[in-house]
Amino acid sequence: MRETWHQISGTPFVLKGVCRVDDALRAVDAGVAGISVSNHGGNNRDGRPAAIRMVRPIAQAVGDQVDVVMDGGVRRGSDVVKALALGARAVLIGRAYLRGLAANGQADVENVLDILNGGIDSALRGLTIRRSGVSPPTTC
Repeated sequence: MRETWHQISGTPFVLKGVCRVDDALRAVDAGVAGISVSNHGGNNRDGRPAAIRMVRPIAQAVGDQVDVVMDGGVRRGSDVVKALALGARAVLIGRAYLRGLAANGQADVENVLDILNGGIDSALRGLTIRRSGVSPPTTC
């Protein structure tokens, strides 16, 4: 599937929904370019661990071979800082800005991103860390 995807799209294959180290290792062996640590918002299966709890062990196991990103459970800027501190290379955010989009369109999406950005700055200040080389939240 990875080879077919790359032939069709010309882009790397990133696997979403990885919550276990053994699955991450298998994904790397299969040739994925990246792993998204996610429990699909808890909507797919009950009892799966929160993504934030699995970022560190997965990043420690495969982070030197592929990009590991976290997806799910991000509600505030401090969640972004925690995920990055635990080894994620990036954090994916969906629900927060989608709620803003539903409420008031682009203006509220920008407001949500401003709030997240402020939360990131606040969390970093609390840790006495200056933001450098950390990009503010953006949409693709």
